[in-house]
Amino acid sequence: MKTIVIDPGHGGLEPGAKGRFGTLEKNVVLEIGLKLRAVIERNFPSRVVLTRDKDLNVSLENRAALANNNKADFFISIHANSSFRKDARGSETYFLSRDATDEEARKLAFMENNPAEFGEGITGESEDEIQMILWDMAQSAYLKQSSLLAESIQKELNLLLRTTNRGVKQAPFTVLAGVACPAVLVEVAFISNPREERSLTREGFQINVAQAIYRGLVGYIELYSQK
Repeated sequence: MKTIVIDPGHGGLEPGAKGRFGTLEKNVVLEIGLKLRAVIERNFPSRVVLTRDKDLNVSLENRAALANNNKADFFISIHANSSFRKDARGSETYFLSRDATDEEARKLAFMENNPAEFGEGITGESEDEIQMILWDMAQSAYLKQSSLLAESIQKELNLLLRTTNRGVKQAPFTVLAGVACPAVLVEVAFISNPREERSLTREGFQINVAQAIYRGLVGYIELYSQK
């Protein structure tokens, strides 16, 4: 039986991004995470673990440790994106890499790696630590599988949500680095975009996101099990 760890981003004193109408990232991604757990448990024989199932603080390191302690087969971190450009929209799925796909991916990783309560940018020392983790810890053995899982999930997000497909990208996310299994981070929509912020608060949209991630995960499992 597969163990699937779902990681709703942020929580507690770390709200994540905030939309124009006051929507908090930590709340909407928790709702999506709970719905994803429900759809997996209904349809796929597995053990599902959440890094948080309520509004509380969980460090990035503890999220990875929880996955490893539970001998996770898959790790899926769920987030809502944000940009200074109000017209930025769509979904994208990340897997771990020392080098970010582009400048936007690099900045996003910096923000996610440094919760707002610290109020500081990432330092050179932090980047060095991430690089060391990338090559010295277990996740480096799963980069290929993580990339295929990201592609499968992103494909289903595009099919179900019918929003802008921002594709699969790479970035040095700390939460992914220490996980000893295929691991991805899904940015489901832009909470900074007023239209997508409204969508994120709607149950129907949250269910569609959960369904898309579920289909992408199962599609990957079925494909990979044949190889």
